[in-house]
Amino acid sequence: MMTYNSIEIGPVLEQIRKDKKMTREEVSGATGLSVSSIKQIEYGIRNLSMKSLYLFMSVYECDANTLLNISAHKETSVDNRLMKLPKDRRDYFVRSFNFMIDEMSAVHSVGR
Repeated sequence: MMTYNSIEIGPVLEQIRKDKKMTREEVSGATGLSVSSIKQIEYGIRNLSMKSLYLFMSVYECDANTLLNISAHKETSVDNRLMKLPKDRRDYFVRSFNFMIDEMSAVHSVGR
C-alpha cells in the first residue's frame, strides 16, 4: 500500500518550483495558497490536500505522479492503483478527479 510521506514529497515540490523558476510568492499568487502554507508543504510540515495537489498540478503543468514523486512504471503509481480498483470505484474516482480539474480550470479562467 502506498503511503503519503510529506517529508519526501515537500522537497520534490520545492525542486519543481525552482525548476520552473518560480518564487513562493508567484506560486501563492497563482494558487491562492499563502506563502506560509507553500513553505510548510515544501518543508514537509504540512500535508498536501487534494485541492492543493490539483492547484500545484495546474501551476506546475505536471501530473500527480510527478508531484508525488511516483514513477509511472511502478506498481504504486496513481494510474496503476486506479486500474486495480473495481470498475464502480474507479469510475467514482475518475468522475471526482474530472470534477476537481474542471473546477480548477474554471477558477483559473475567471482569474485571467
